[in-house]
Amino acid sequence: MKKMLMFAVAFVASAVFAEKVAIRFELPPPHSSGTPKEIKSANLEPDRGPGKLRPPIMVEPEYTKKLTNEDTKVTTSEEAATGENEFVVDGDKTPDATAMLQLPGGVQWVQLDLGAEHEISAVCVWHDQGDERVYKDVIMQISNDKNFKEGVTTIFNNDHDDSAKLGKGKDKEYRERNDGRPVSAMINDKPTKGRYVRCYSNGSSSEPVNNYIEIEVFGK
Repeated sequence: MKKMLMFAVAFVASAVFAEKVAIRFELPPPHSSGTPKEIKSANLEPDRGPGKLRPPIMVEPEYTKKLTNEDTKVTTSEEAATGENEFVVDGDKTPDATAMLQLPGGVQWVQLDLGAEHEISAVCVWHDQGDERVYKDVIMQISNDKNFKEGVTTIFNNDHDDSAKLGKGKDKEYRERNDGRPVSAMINDKPTKGRYVRCYSNGSSSEPVNNYIEIEVFGK
């Protein structure tokens, strides 16, 4: 009986302290349309420099599955100015018009329907990286309510002055590069549960429109 108890304790301990692994985001090649523009912002994070990636998002292996694919339903706050909704889940991260969904200026959002509730570990969004522009009011939320009125969890918010009217965020603005903006959805080491993922933006330092290349969601 004592041996069985010790085995059970060891099994539980190994399950609780399972080795974590990095979520693997497939990155497009770096792209630039020339000399980066000077960007002035009181909320801009320090420049990491081209080619320097963010620290990996470490999770237990069961939370590394990519939940989005070309069949994921995509809706938007307004009809696209150019491109198709499906461009943001087709796997093509080429930063040009052949793979870009463009929404009008102002606060806009792109929403993914995962089809059912999932345990979400991370979200990564790619905007237009052509000139290392900075997108404003980037907010990422998860919910089981498709209208995002109830049960909303915000995992990223760099709207420091509440111009999007969704609450002030504490995250920093960032330069768009080929690694996009990966964000952990692990809160207190637990994944965020939800069916819908919504990503906001409010134009960029280069132009008022909102460009989306790809959005990927990972989890169980």
